[in-house]
Amino acid sequence: MHKWWITSLFLKTRVKQKTLYKVFCLWVLWLPIFCLPLPTYAVDREHHKAMYLGRLSNYVTWPSMAIQPESKTFNLCVLGEDTFKGFLQSLYTEKSIKDKPVKIYYFNNIENIPNCHLLFISISKRKAVSKILNFVKDKPILTISETRGFTGKKGIIQFYMQAQRVRLKINNQAAISQGLKISSKLLAIANVIK
Repeated sequence: MHKWWITSLFLKTRVKQKTLYKVFCLWVLWLPIFCLPLPTYAVDREHHKAMYLGRLSNYVTWPSMAIQPESKTFNLCVLGEDTFKGFLQSLYTEKSIKDKPVKIYYFNNIENIPNCHLLFISISKRKAVSKILNFVKDKPILTISETRGFTGKKGIIQFYMQAQRVRLKINNQAAISQGLKISSKLLAIANVIK
C-alpha cells in the first residue's frame, strides 16, 4: 500500500509538471507576440491614401497659370481632421511634386485656404462637401475625399475601399471644368463616373 501511494503521488506530480511545462511554453511563445506593437489595418490604409495623394498628382496636368515656374512650392492642403496621422509630413518633407518641394497646409475653414493645388477634404467635413466644392469650382484645384457620394457632387477623386484595398472613383467632367487634365493611364484603372 505504501508503494502505491508513492507511485500515485509521483504520477500526479508528473502530470502537474507536464501541465506547468505546457503553460510555461505557451507563455514563452505567445507573450512576445502580444507585447509587440502590431500595425493596424486602419493605419496601413491611411498610409496608402497619403502615398496616393502624391502619386495621383503625377497623372494630373494643371493649367500653366496654376503651376507657374516662379511658384516655389506645390501646395497640398487638408481641410478638416487630419486622418493621415502625420504620414503626409513624413512622406513629403524631402520629396517634390511637379518638380517643386511640397508645402502641406492644414485648416478647418474653407475661406482660409491658401493657394492649393491639391485639396483633400476630410470625412469630418462631409456635411459641408457641397458648399466646399461650390467654393473651389472655378479654381484649378484637384479635390480628393473619401466621403461617400463625393464624385456625384462634382468632387474630382474619391477614395473608397473594396476587398480591403483603396480604390478610386473619378469625375473627369468635374476635372475638365476646373481646368485639370487627368491622364488616360489613371482613368484606365479607376471607376470613372458618367
